[in-house]
Amino acid sequence: MAMGAAIAHSVAAATAAGPAACSWDRPGQDSFMGDVPAAVDRYTDIAPAVRERLKARMRAHEYDDVVEISRDRIVGRADYEPGIRGMHFGEGRVCGTVSRAGWSEGLRERALVYCEGSACVMVPTVCRNVSRIERVPGSGGGGARPPGDEELVFDPPAPVCPHRCLGTRRRRCRPCRRLR
Repeated sequence: MAMGAAIAHSVAAATAAGPAACSWDRPGQDSFMGDVPAAVDRYTDIAPAVRERLKARMRAHEYDDVVEISRDRIVGRADYEPGIRGMHFGEGRVCGTVSRAGWSEGLRERALVYCEGSACVMVPTVCRNVSRIERVPGSGGGGARPPGDEELVFDPPAPVCPHRCLGTRRRRCRPCRRLR
């Protein structure tokens, strides 16, 4: 399949439950409420074996990179294209392409990146919105590194409880409140 047809197929598959283009102007709003690793299955242009490896690594929090997302760039140890696509958000919605044009120049968000070959999945820590990004071919560490990206000082984003509570102190469901 030609590369253009493959990209068109992946965008069409990713947007089956949502708009073709979205504005991600308020990170953290309308966070993805589904199973983060399972969202990778929606990317049908990724080979099934590669999706399984990505999901296993996501469950184990074995990420390749911690990136800093700004309005015009995605910066980490590797170089990444600035575009974000196939973003899962809210209750099972997916956006084909994502604009950050509404971000201020100083707004920065962190994300974990999981790559298998050329397939890269990004999970911002602020919202757990699973999305696709592209690593620049041949890059492995040429990009400017965000400060403090060597190790996370907090737990990676965790799956939502099976009871669908939001996990905050005030909005935790009763079974989850008993666990703490």
